[in-house]
Amino acid sequence: MNRKPIIVLFCIIILCGALTFALTPYSVAPESEQLEIWRMQRMIGNAEFEDMTDQIDLHQLTELLANCEASRLPFYQQSYSLDTVQYEIDAYYKEEPLHFVLGKNNFVYESTPWVHRLHNAQSLIDALDTMLPT
Repeated sequence: MNRKPIIVLFCIIILCGALTFALTPYSVAPESEQLEIWRMQRMIGNAEFEDMTDQIDLHQLTELLANCEASRLPFYQQSYSLDTVQYEIDAYYKEEPLHFVLGKNNFVYESTPWVHRLHNAQSLIDALDTMLPT
């Protein structure tokens, strides 16, 4: 019996599984009870932020963030322009820092410079726009 086709088939299955895993988004903070938001800021211009933590329903924001998905593969980003940011959310998830940056480039990171792109972040931005006073 020839083992070569079986080994090749096994390698193809492993590679397809790894590729599927890498391309499937993951839930950033699936356990909302483990997510603690400590600051939520909105960009008001000239690289200045307005602290909106007291003006937003933190429970509703926690539920929104618990539904966020991001790419599994991180990318390198050492810095970003504040001109491209609309919202910045700082939180703890399982007692580890977690930062959401929403705007032109939407990403989440635990520690820089490796960040994960957020999927469907525009719906989160739209929800924040409706939750906050103008």
